[in-house]
Amino acid sequence: MTEVLEQQDVPEGDPYGVPERRKPSENTSFVNDVRAVVDAWRANGYPGASETSTRLFSYWFDEDHQTPDGLPFRYFFCQREAVETFVYLHEVRRVRRYLDLLSFASQQVVVDPSEKGGARYVFKMATGSGKTKAMGLCIAWSYFHWLFEENSPMTPHTLLIAPNIIVFERLKEDFGDGVIFLRDPMIPPEWRDQFDYMVILQDELTPETTRGALYLTNVHRLYEDRDRESQNPVAALVGPTVKKDLDAPSGDELFNRVASHDRILVVNDEAHHVHDDRLEWWKTIRRVDEAATEGVVAQLDFSATPRDQQGTPFREIVVDYPLAQAVEDGIVKIPIIGEIGGPVELPATNAAERYRQWIEAGVARWRKFSEELNKAGKRPILFVMAEDTQSADEIGDYLRLLPEFKGDRTLVIHTDRRGDIQKKELEKARLAAREVDSDQSEINAIVSVLMLREGWDVRNVCVIVGLRSYTAAARILPEQTLGRGLRRMTPPGSGWEERVVVIEHDAFRDLWDQELKQEGLRVQRRKASEIGTGAESIYVEESKVAQFDIALPQLSRHLRRATNYLAGFSLDDIAAPEKPIVVPDVSAEEYIRYRGLHLISKKVIEEGEFYIPYPEEPSGAVAYYTKLVMRAAGLGNVAGHFAQITPLVRDYLATKLFEHPVKLANKTILYRLTEGDARALVTEAFRNAINERAVTTEDVKIEAAPVMVSSTPAFLWSKQTTPGEKQLFNKVAMDSSLEGAFAHFLDRADDVAAYAKLTQNSRFSIEYLSNSGALRYYYPDFAVRLKDQTHALVETKGLEDVEVARKDRRAKRWCEDAARLTGEDWFYLKVPQAVFDASPATTFEALMRHVEALQ
Repeated sequence: MTEVLEQQDVPEGDPYGVPERRKPSENTSFVNDVRAVVDAWRANGYPGASETSTRLFSYWFDEDHQTPDGLPFRYFFCQREAVETFVYLHEVRRVRRYLDLLSFASQQVVVDPSEKGGARYVFKMATGSGKTKAMGLCIAWSYFHWLFEENSPMTPHTLLIAPNIIVFERLKEDFGDGVIFLRDPMIPPEWRDQFDYMVILQDELTPETTRGALYLTNVHRLYEDRDRESQNPVAALVGPTVKKDLDAPSGDELFNRVASHDRILVVNDEAHHVHDDRLEWWKTIRRVDEAATEGVVAQLDFSATPRDQQGTPFREIVVDYPLAQAVEDGIVKIPIIGEIGGPVELPATNAAERYRQWIEAGVARWRKFSEELNKAGKRPILFVMAEDTQSADEIGDYLRLLPEFKGDRTLVIHTDRRGDIQKKELEKARLAAREVDSDQSEINAIVSVLMLREGWDVRNVCVIVGLRSYTAAARILPEQTLGRGLRRMTPPGSGWEERVVVIEHDAFRDLWDQELKQEGLRVQRRKASEIGTGAESIYVEESKVAQFDIALPQLSRHLRRATNYLAGFSLDDIAAPEKPIVVPDVSAEEYIRYRGLHLISKKVIEEGEFYIPYPEEPSGAVAYYTKLVMRAAGLGNVAGHFAQITPLVRDYLATKLFEHPVKLANKTILYRLTEGDARALVTEAFRNAINERAVTTEDVKIEAAPVMVSSTPAFLWSKQTTPGEKQLFNKVAMDSSLEGAFAHFLDRADDVAAYAKLTQNSRFSIEYLSNSGALRYYYPDFAVRLKDQTHALVETKGLEDVEVARKDRRAKRWCEDAARLTGEDWFYLKVPQAVFDASPATTFEALMRHVEALQ
């Protein structure tokens, strides 16, 4: 029997939506005030933003996207907030140095007025929250702002710095060959031919032949030729230098190459290492700033724990997305601490014997996870953190005696006491870091001295056993331990609320509670023996395929985003209101009556009348309406668009809004334009006209062979499930009780041959135009095949939002196209919950008639 997630386990937040409220950020000087003004800036349509910024924001955050394999893709809100904050501070508020941030200080800040240094922005983003994508968005914005905006302060050249070789390897996976800019939706379609960019790795001598370039390097490569024999604090952080290829550029050559550009954007990953101006990392950035003609335009520091060695948060933090919020939003796994009631260290010299109870508890939980996850093609990993190298070897030897962990299925990596991988282990660790999460990897357990440090983004870690004491001297915090297992195997919204279990050592309890409380995270504690995956495997039952499979036609897209859609936009494209406004036949009231009331008694103590004349010239009203129109149409406050839209708004107000042409200078007309119905009619007319031009329609074709529902890969589901007879999965994965009831109805309906509850794992979606004019994707609830071989897409609907009608129209059109192109009958049916609950229908046809009778 699969364990059901308890209510407190299930994340309640939305990782993509703009939150209505958030907990205040503690121990930061600027975050709360910066957050408030950025929230207001976003809500008001980004006033003061450039046309470049507005277009990028619209493409990134208003439009829906999909991954190459058909899964939905959206940027997390924390990623959105990071780039929005950078753009607001740098473009709108023109923050260029630390002193410029003081206007946002929510508490007293002591600062040296003579302090030097450029703009540094620190982004505190929890492990697993997608810092790499946030970096990519900031880099793309800098490039296009430089390219399109006159007198832009930005640059097409970026220096991206990693603290060690493992982080470098991870960044290389995303940024090497510019993969992140091509794979993720970072470049609007109409700008792709303008993105002339290359990525230069630290060991490459590739000539730069493009407009822009990103230099990706491990920090020590930038200063390794300077004072080779001297010791410095950074050496203790990044470990020994890796021997270079003879043909690779020297540190000075790499530095000079970077510094040869007029301007440089510096982005630091895992930037908690940049905490002291005495460090070589810090000094290297200052050297770049001094060597480049115009210096470093901005320094962006990303870290989950931007704190110095004393635990003090960096003063320049402008974004704070804590671990507690990431857990609540479902971006990372749900952490649970597993307690094992009264374990004791046995009096043995061998670590495997000494810590046998903890190790066995971890193995037992791993087996529990493995039993369920393997059904869905997922492979959990056990992570053991040992005291020292000898202990790691002893624990590794013990695990290899167990059949699941024998031979190469257990990986032992030796690190030093700081958590840095020893040189002789480096290649093995690099290989494992790339392959451990792949379907082909056979690794089931990793044993390390301390927890491997940042850069080990192992998504499959589900059980962590900590056998090393947490101390301030070791500079290893519970959050760092937890961080190595927080990353999800599946994207949020997949239906599986993933977990990571930490088998706790009693000696660490107080430190766990103290440190995690600082992040606002209340981690559940449970008996380790009671913790399961919290999910159920959903898979196709092969015996059902022949009878209950359904073929979903693959049609080409009907809607596509147009490029340069405002070219040729004219007054003729904007429809007049169905009921134009009647021209008032009375003069505008230019007097305001006033009454003064006593504050306590509320008695009238004075009265008066003030003359407030309406302006003689209507330009103010036209400008006001233009801004309303641009905001409603998603154009933002862009100068180029403002100049184009303004004369159209003026002419529309004068010739189309009212029942006959009017003179806008007429005070009566200006007075009438202050009323809400006039604003609504104008903004709706312009929004509809612009939206129609923003998206083009294309003839639909059959794009490929139909997708069979039976091709859906096995997946894990943490929500409700129910048995289903006329469908081919072992269980029906439900998003709501209404879906479960509808599945039971389909099982009973005599005219239903087969049905399928569609989830994101089905990779079936239909594009549609949203109310805001953005392209979105719609994922229907059910596909149904009737016994007469007709097919239906069905949406079960409780509450309806403003998008439902648009989804309905698009789904109907898709069914018409599918029927025309395949020769099979397809139709769309929306089943409102109120109708379904009240209907006495026992067949699908009867339910359909009931629904249609009430439309």
